[in-house]
Amino acid sequence: MIKLNDILTEIGESNVKPFKWRKTMGMSAKRFKEKMKKAYSTDHHDDYNAFEFTTNKGTQYVVDIEINSVPSTKTDVHTFSIECEIDFSTKNKVNRPSMDATNMHEQYAVMATITDLFKKWVNEWDKELYINKITVDPVGGEDDNSDGDRTANKRGRLYQAFMKKQLSKLNKKYHVRVFGNHFEISPTFTNPLDK
Repeated sequence: MIKLNDILTEIGESNVKPFKWRKTMGMSAKRFKEKMKKAYSTDHHDDYNAFEFTTNKGTQYVVDIEINSVPSTKTDVHTFSIECEIDFSTKNKVNRPSMDATNMHEQYAVMATITDLFKKWVNEWDKELYINKITVDPVGGEDDNSDGDRTANKRGRLYQAFMKKQLSKLNKKYHVRVFGNHFEISPTFTNPLDK
């Protein structure tokens, strides 16, 4: 049985380099915030940020971050926070890939790349907006029937190990909460606008 500590040892920063990635779609955090400020509190805004990278063995990945605005709990001020979901897949397949098969033994470098771009994305967006939560669902590919606790399988443990390792590199304090079929990264601090 693979343990979380074993995975953390395997993904030490010195031995896993992320692939080069680029943003291909979506507005910046500042632009999203400006758009929300111009609207009324009942308006809902969403956006996608998309990123792409190619592995050394030629597999092309797309990482999507879905961003949804959430009205503040304060009723006297038109303020918003955001909730997000991160997802990734190969560019040439409809379903999410199997980490073991599709990544051709590049799964640690793929995860290092996704966490690298995710860390930079969070550090940009939480300067402008309060991030209520970020959902990460470790759904597998064709060989994964997605029944049961997806966070406890090999893929889920890999996701959790990478997420926990990166939390200390974020501008603000976040933690990972584990649910039966997904992870949620959420702040350990309250929204300053709700005080």
